[in-house]
Amino acid sequence: MKKNNIAITFLIAIVCVMAISYAAFSTTLNINGTASIDSNWNIRITDVTIKSIVGKATKAFEPVVSDTSATFKTNLTSPGDSMTYTVTVVNEGTVNAKVGSIEMTKSQNPAIVFSTAGINENDLLKAGESQKYDVTIAYNSNVTTQPAELSGTLTVKLNYVQNS
Repeated sequence: MKKNNIAITFLIAIVCVMAISYAAFSTTLNINGTASIDSNWNIRITDVTIKSIVGKATKAFEPVVSDTSATFKTNLTSPGDSMTYTVTVVNEGTVNAKVGSIEMTKSQNPAIVFSTAGINENDLLKAGESQKYDVTIAYNSNVTTQPAELSGTLTVKLNYVQNS
């Protein structure tokens, strides 16, 4: 009987310790505070200028700019003619960005070649900085027959993403 009393007392003590432990660890933890994010995403083209004209190339209209895209139309006369524009993109926001992709219209005319230089996918554009790149519309010098249409319309769109 004495063994039973010791066992019962031991079990009661264990239950009491478990109950007290549960009560101690089951209190509600309240954390109070606030957080705010003050960031700004503002990347846009601010300037387009003619860098060079080769041959008798002329612009058909002023480049049309919208945030991170620009449309150019150039009239070309002879093989080798080209017009190169310099485009300035500015990150006026507070978040660093990188070029996720560059979309460029495909030439529908084999005599006209479009190209960009000075910008690539994954290029970093830090907050407050600017970047310049060139866009060229050229009459393919390897063309052997004169096409009927010699104006090239090109749209270049830069898709920026947040730099991780």
